[in-house]
Amino acid sequence: MRVTRAERAGLAAAVLAAAATAYAGPAGQMLSQPSAAASKPVPFVATYTVAWHGISAGSSTLELSETAPQLYLYTSTDSAWGIFRVAFPHPLRQSSRFRISAGGEVQPLAFQAAGVGNAVTAQFDWKDGQVTGMAKGKLLDLKLQPGTQDPLSVQIAIMLKLQAQDAPAGFWMLNTDEIDRFQYVRHDETTLDTPLGKLRTILYTSHEPGSDKTTYLWLAPALDYMPARAEQRVKGSTQLSLQISAFTRK
Repeated sequence: MRVTRAERAGLAAAVLAAAATAYAGPAGQMLSQPSAAASKPVPFVATYTVAWHGISAGSSTLELSETAPQLYLYTSTDSAWGIFRVAFPHPLRQSSRFRISAGGEVQPLAFQAAGVGNAVTAQFDWKDGQVTGMAKGKLLDLKLQPGTQDPLSVQIAIMLKLQAQDAPAGFWMLNTDEIDRFQYVRHDETTLDTPLGKLRTILYTSHEPGSDKTTYLWLAPALDYMPARAEQRVKGSTQLSLQISAFTRK
């Protein structure tokens, strides 16, 4: 089975949540309890290893920067390893510019994603309630639903809601050339062994109604609900997975 550029980008962009303040102790040490609820995210750099059907395929680096008061740039850069570099010789980059509103809500302003036949450039006009740009080589003109996110900003929104003890049931999200509703369901807690040590995690799943793909997120409260692990499963079979390998607060 061949991994497509869109599939590899989709997991890295859609399943990783941004982190605020975090501390990882020595390997084997249980990390501390989560910090107090934050009204805004703290800039960071996080790295994940990517596997395709259990085979190491590359790495994904996420970086959050505050560019001005309440304005942020969030980027995702995927790099392939080994034989996967034949299909993906150049790093794949996606970016989201967003703001934190006076009410503490995440509001995307612009989203970009590279990809042959799947490139997306979107601008969010909250005054007129429209998303415009280009997707799949065609003009994009969609009506904004309340709280609509892009594939990267949604992870910031999830993290802030969970820190505020407000578990999300779902989000409207730009899905290439459509705005779809994605549902989030909480499951059991478990402890994972990671390169950052032992992490207590809460499993969430995300699913778009009518799709055969489900995203699994093991969110770590000690890391302000950043995922320790993420998987994309199709009809119950794991296609893509990511595991955290490093985290640095900027």
